[in-house]
Amino acid sequence: MVFTGYYHQPVESVMMFVVRYKPDEQPYLRPHHDASTYSIDIALNKRGRDYEGGGVRYIRYNCTVPADEVGYSMMFPGRLTHLHEGLPTTKGTRYIAVSFLNP
Repeated sequence: MVFTGYYHQPVESVMMFVVRYKPDEQPYLRPHHDASTYSIDIALNKRGRDYEGGGVRYIRYNCTVPADEVGYSMMFPGRLTHLHEGLPTTKGTRYIAVSFLNP
């Protein structure tokens, strides 16, 4: 157990969706907490080929992650400690798959 009191039997994934970032539509996502115990983001396309910019920044830790390895996932506490933002996509279209888990 990592976060006592945040377990649900069975584990639920209440939201799974794809986010599209485009410079002229939704280029970024402002700082926020997710509505989940854990969040998983998966890069669906490649920086430098399909888009420029992007990535995620964790505010509290002043840590920026490119999050651009196609098929790799990044898992982090959604609503507890990791206030984060989607950095601006400046060219092309960036896609990520997102899942919210509540164990």
